[in-house]
Amino acid sequence: MADPPGLIRSIAWRELFPWLILFRTFRIAIAPSLLAVATAAVLLTSLGWRISGVMFLSQDQRIAQATPSHLAAAIPREIQGYFPDSVRTPLLNAYFEMSEPLARFFRLELTLGEAAFYAFGFLWTLAVWAFPGAMITRRAVVQLATDAAPSLQPTAVFAGRRWLWYFLAPLYPLLGILLLAIPILLMGLLLRIATGFGVAVAGIAWLLVAVAGIGAMWLFGGLIFGWPLMWPAISAERDGDPMDAFSRSYSYVYSKPLHYFFYVVIAAAFGALCWAVVWIAAVLVQEFGFWALSWGGGGPTVLSIREQALDIAAGELNWRNDGALWKLGTTLIGLVLALIHAVAGAFRFSFFFAAASAIYLLLRQDVDEKEMDEVFIETPAEPASSPTPPIASVVHGVPPSQVAS
Repeated sequence: MADPPGLIRSIAWRELFPWLILFRTFRIAIAPSLLAVATAAVLLTSLGWRISGVMFLSQDQRIAQATPSHLAAAIPREIQGYFPDSVRTPLLNAYFEMSEPLARFFRLELTLGEAAFYAFGFLWTLAVWAFPGAMITRRAVVQLATDAAPSLQPTAVFAGRRWLWYFLAPLYPLLGILLLAIPILLMGLLLRIATGFGVAVAGIAWLLVAVAGIGAMWLFGGLIFGWPLMWPAISAERDGDPMDAFSRSYSYVYSKPLHYFFYVVIAAAFGALCWAVVWIAAVLVQEFGFWALSWGGGGPTVLSIREQALDIAAGELNWRNDGALWKLGTTLIGLVLALIHAVAGAFRFSFFFAAASAIYLLLRQDVDEKEMDEVFIETPAEPASSPTPPIASVVHGVPPSQVAS
C-alpha cells in the first residue's frame, strides 16, 4: 500500500540542523588517547612558562603576571551575556588561556623582559600543542565526517608529518603585522634620539600609520578569532598547509561572522554542561579515597592529609608536619591529585579543539558549500600492481577507485 501524499516517514535532523554535530564533540573529547596527549601538553606547557619566567622575569614580575585574563575582560558586557562563565566552560577557558599571551604581548607598557617572556612562552605553547592539537582536530574531522573514529597510529603519523604546518599557521598573520610595524618602529627610534623632531615626523606620517593600523587590525582580528579554525583546516584538507589554513580561516571569519558567533555560543553552552560532568567525575575520583581512608584513620587526621596533599598538588609546600614519612606520603598523594587535576584540565583543550573542528566543518559548508563528509582521508597503500595512488582524497561513501579515476 502506497503512503498517502505528504506523509513524513522520517526527518533528517542533521541536514535540517547541521550544527547538531556540535553535540557529538563530547564523545571525541573524552577519548582516553586524546586526553593522554592533552594531559602531557598541559604539563609541558606549564613547565615551559615556568622556565620562561625564571629566564626573563624577576620574582615580583612573575607574581604580577598572574592576573585575570585581559581578553576575557575585554569582551563587551552585551556579548558576555550570551556565554556561560568562562571558568565553567572549557571552550572559552581554553581559548583565553592559549590566546592571552599574544594579547599581552601587544601592551604598550611592556618591558623588554616581559616581551621576551611572552614571546618565548607563546612559541613554546604553540610548539607543544601543535602535535596534540593536530591529533585531536584530525580525529575530530574524520570522526565527524565518517562516524568512525580513526585509529591512533595513523592519526599520530598524520600529526607528526604535518607538525611544522600546524606550528607555522598562526605565525603567518604575525609576520604580516611585524612587517607593518617595522617602519613605525624605526620612527620610534627617531623619537628616542630627537624627541621634538621625532614627534613632528610622526605627526606628518600619522595618516600613513593609521592606514597601516587598518591592515594590522584586519590581520590581528582575523588571527584572534580565526586561529582556532587553522588547525582543523590543515587536518581536513588534502592540501592543508599554513597558507591554506590562513586563507580559509580569515575567509570564514569575515564572510560568516554571525554564523561563527552562533556556533560558538552553542558550543560554549554545551561545553559548560560537559565540563560540569567532567569536573564532578574528577572530584568523585579525588574524594573517594579520602572518604574511605577516614573510616580507618579518623576524620581529623585524613582531613589534614588531604589539605597537605592539595597544597602539594597546587605547588605550595606549606608543611603541616615535619616528619619525613609524612612528607613522603603526602607528596606522593599530592602528585596523584595533581595528575587528576591535569587530566580534568586537559579535557578543556580536547573539547576546545574538537568543537573548533566541528565549527570549521560547519563554516566550510556555509561558505564553500562543501559537504561535511568531504574530508581528506588517507587510504592504505595498495599493491604495486594497482594503479590506485597510495593517498587519495576520499568523499565518504565513494570508493577510492572512483575518486582516483
